[in-house]
Amino acid sequence: MSSTYIEMDELAFIIVNGHLAILNILANLFFAVCLFCPPRGREGLKQPVKLLLGFLVCCTTIFLVSLITAECLWLLSESTEFRYVNAFVSFAAFTSMSTSVWLNFFYYTQIVPAQRALFIWVKRNIKIIIYWGLFVDRVLFMFDLASVIYYVTITEGNDNITYTSTNDTVSGSTDGLYYTDLVCFYCKMIYMFFCLCVMVGSSWVTVCYLHRHMKRMKESGSPFSSPRLHSQMRVTITGILQGILYFLCALWIFLNIFSDNYPSSIKFDYNTYYTVISLYMFSTTVNLGIGQSVFRQRAADIWLKAQQAARSLKLCG
Repeated sequence: MSSTYIEMDELAFIIVNGHLAILNILANLFFAVCLFCPPRGREGLKQPVKLLLGFLVCCTTIFLVSLITAECLWLLSESTEFRYVNAFVSFAAFTSMSTSVWLNFFYYTQIVPAQRALFIWVKRNIKIIIYWGLFVDRVLFMFDLASVIYYVTITEGNDNITYTSTNDTVSGSTDGLYYTDLVCFYCKMIYMFFCLCVMVGSSWVTVCYLHRHMKRMKESGSPFSSPRLHSQMRVTITGILQGILYFLCALWIFLNIFSDNYPSSIKFDYNTYYTVISLYMFSTTVNLGIGQSVFRQRAADIWLKAQQAARSLKLCG
């Protein structure tokens, strides 16, 4: 069966991802300052939100730096060295996606009241659950990263073994570790599907709860001006947007894996694959800036100081 190969030329890839990378790096530098250098007299974020946001900023930065490095290596030498860096690109993308799921799940436990014994236990132990979840998925992705780097090393110059950069798998090897890599790859896919279920489920339950809550408030004549309600609505809306972004990105990754490993009428190249993921990372950054009050307040403070400085300069002039 003939396949339609969809590819993006290098110039378009550089233009699109270059602009996205510049904006994303600047935004994440600002986020890092907000997280680790809070203003005096203002209480910082509590755990585990600070840790989760820190991971998101860190993973996005690693993704951008690795993507730029991989492209530079490819343009300068067109060698297979970019595959090593490409492994870090995938690692950063997957860890960022899983971190956004844990953040969304944490907000779900804080907004929706727990009624059953299991959910009461989860809510009481949410910090420990998130810490262990982050540890486990980092170990999984680190093991996958190590296995990919190992196979890139042993397949260098070996025509009997082929490497697929889109989904980080190796085929054609009879080495026992090939099956380890395969098991790790499918574990990663299963975990991504699990994260997708958690993201969609927690977002849906949160929306249903707030809808019922607002309906009861309307029937009782209670005002909708509660700061807590506004905060919950903002977190829910940004959580829904993040859930949609995660769903689309995960669907894109699964589509690429299917087209690379099974007969398919459409196939995508490296540039197209990572441009879509880069758009996901940028959209996540924008969503964080809108949804997290710590970033909005700091931006408002900077804007206020800039206006005051402009007025002072105008008076002096």
